[in-house]
Amino acid sequence: MPRTTLAIMTALFSALCGVFSGAGAVTCDGQPGTAAGAADFVAAVARNTPAVVHLLTVRERSAEQAPVGEASEAPAPEGSEAGASGPLYERVTASGFLISPDGDIVTSSHAVQGRREVWAVLSDGRHLPVTVVGVDEATDVALVKVQAQGLPVVRTAPDAPVCPGQWVAALGAPFGFEHSVTAGVVSAGPRALLGGSDMALIQMNVAINPGSSGGPLFNSQGDVVGLNAMIFASEGFYVGISFAVPIDTVLRAVERLRAGATREQARLPARTQALGPALSLAFGLRQPDGVLIASTEGHTHSNDGLHRGDVLLSLAGRPVATREALDRLLAGQAPGASVPAVVWREGRLRELRVVLERELPERIDQGVERKAQDGPLLGLQLVPEAKASQWPPGVYVLSASGTGLMAGVDDGDRIVAVNATPVQSPSEFEAAVRAASSTVVALLVQRGPYTLYVPVARGPAR
Repeated sequence: MPRTTLAIMTALFSALCGVFSGAGAVTCDGQPGTAAGAADFVAAVARNTPAVVHLLTVRERSAEQAPVGEASEAPAPEGSEAGASGPLYERVTASGFLISPDGDIVTSSHAVQGRREVWAVLSDGRHLPVTVVGVDEATDVALVKVQAQGLPVVRTAPDAPVCPGQWVAALGAPFGFEHSVTAGVVSAGPRALLGGSDMALIQMNVAINPGSSGGPLFNSQGDVVGLNAMIFASEGFYVGISFAVPIDTVLRAVERLRAGATREQARLPARTQALGPALSLAFGLRQPDGVLIASTEGHTHSNDGLHRGDVLLSLAGRPVATREALDRLLAGQAPGASVPAVVWREGRLRELRVVLERELPERIDQGVERKAQDGPLLGLQLVPEAKASQWPPGVYVLSASGTGLMAGVDDGDRIVAVNATPVQSPSEFEAAVRAASSTVVALLVQRGPYTLYVPVARGPAR
């Protein structure tokens, strides 16, 4: 989960957020699911849990970061900094949810970008390697895939209203605690963040923490209405405000990623913001219907049509009441097309033509993840025997990746046995692992005052 750089500001920020809110996006009066009483999510959780995936990712760790296993009784090995004996890695958790029985998973793009390995832990306990199909940084949506059939899927509701005061719940793996449920209410309708992108997000008070990114947000009926994306804090931990990407935005991004480079997304040659009652009054409009053009700087065709301060009322012959409506309309348009538009400018209606720009989501080629078998045995880079000779007997882990890291072995751990065979050097460790007949070996690991067996798959995790 990214640590958003937006700090908790003053009342001025609250006032400005109202300016950027998605007023008029959905009429929620009298909609089901907005009753005053707290919703019961037992059935909804039971329905969605089988389709929620715990993602385990491996990323390179900088030399300045403390090893995860620093509680080990052994001193830090000399020359253990990154680059001396190879890169160091750490395990990072995230969440996702299945949208097709053949293994398509939706998650957050920031959860999988730049990762050396990505694994999915399914609800039935299987560990499967993940292929990244593509990412869309603009929406923070990623489409990844596992090779499996007959998998459970969530039920999405792109047309369901998401109303302030409505009860919603999130499923994910905060801090690695799989299938954790948190609930709260929608704090505000879809709104853009001040200083952020144009994309509207669902604001809520549902507890979201590191590891929750990419999990589903769903209503009391169990329908998924969003993808949990970020929190609003300076330290990276939940403080009462969190955000989710609306599911209709997610599904449009997935459609583009499935189509690959053959399909490109159109966008306006301008930066937009929601109108809202206050701005509509300021610009002389009776109703807060339309999308305000905030800037045209840096856009190729901006001088030909849209101007800063225009209120876009229709595009391609269709009304544009909200930014969400504009997004849906643009999803069906081709980049480079010249389409008619109606704007409110300087107190009167004007007709003009707008040339749509191209917005191609960033992609990650398939197969970029290096699997565990590409690295050292069990993914464990060990301290050379000569450097470990002054320490208590055992094999010391310099850097963990692959199936070893996925199983829970960390930097600084001391391995004292493989199954029932004691090991005191890297060569003894390798011999014991290769001599084991099972596809899983049990490593007796000492970490600080604790000693326990850790089962590690010898090949790709199952």
